[in-house]
Amino acid sequence: MLNFPFTRRGLGAVMAAVAACAPLLAAAQEPYPSRPVRLIVAQSPGGGPDLLARLVAQELNTQWKQPVIVENKLGAAGGIAAEYSAKSPADGYTLFVGSSGIMAIAPAMPSKLPYSPAEFVPLVHLASLSNVFVVNASSPIKSMRALVDTAKKAPEGLSVASMGPGSTGQISGEMLVRQSGIKIVEVAYKGEALAITDLRGAHLDFMAAGLPVALAHVKAGALTPLAVTSARRSAMLPDVPTMAESGFKDYDVTQWYALYAQSALPKDIQAKIIAAVRAALAKPAVQKQIMDMGMDLTSTAQNDFPAFDKAEKHKWAEFMKTGNAK
Repeated sequence: MLNFPFTRRGLGAVMAAVAACAPLLAAAQEPYPSRPVRLIVAQSPGGGPDLLARLVAQELNTQWKQPVIVENKLGAAGGIAAEYSAKSPADGYTLFVGSSGIMAIAPAMPSKLPYSPAEFVPLVHLASLSNVFVVNASSPIKSMRALVDTAKKAPEGLSVASMGPGSTGQISGEMLVRQSGIKIVEVAYKGEALAITDLRGAHLDFMAAGLPVALAHVKAGALTPLAVTSARRSAMLPDVPTMAESGFKDYDVTQWYALYAQSALPKDIQAKIIAAVRAALAKPAVQKQIMDMGMDLTSTAQNDFPAFDKAEKHKWAEFMKTGNAK
């Protein structure tokens, strides 16, 4: 004999389960993307990473016929944006513009982070940029060797701007110290613009500034570039040597930006995003705009970004294990 009350309750539970799954089933069936996509950026509006993200968003908007919106979430040295992105649904509608500092350097440091790189899957390398060691144009220092020689004669060392532990500017100085044995006095700043103001006012001895920020001051004749920190010369300053060319073996500190998604994002959606972004970056007009920002396109990283991402994590993990890096 059937127990109708039980059957009704059971049927109700089944129907409730089906209703709960309906949105997931609909999402699985709808073509991607079918609604607005957000790019989460950890840096402030108007900066290099923000402008890069907006350029990519504009191109994806054109391709996908869907709004692609850049959202800036600041704080905790990128931790707030990374945590927010990691905890968002893995459906391809919230993507993260990560950097070498957030995804490779910070995870190698002892401090606890509100996110883990394991929560992300690397999709596409977007662009990279070099730091450039600069001094006030009135300084007698005109090369990295001259800077080292001067620093060795200074009892307390030379003053250098730092944007905080793990920033590529701070890491650039740390690597210089390791190879040269000089002393430096780090002066903390909340942003590169403030540090450059002090450098132009002769209140600092030198700094490793991001190329997009330093370029205008170099072109104006206010700052003298000594060397770029990347492995290759920059097209923006083709006459400025690399640190390796200046006698610092295997020196390479390059800031890069890339697109990440949650690790659970389905492979087919990953493939669609990668193909669309690569198509955008292949356009000469887009490449020119990126170059005008003071950034470079790194073809090797773009060809196999997951391998590049893995190598960068290993590189900085090894760096932090040696030399008493703070």
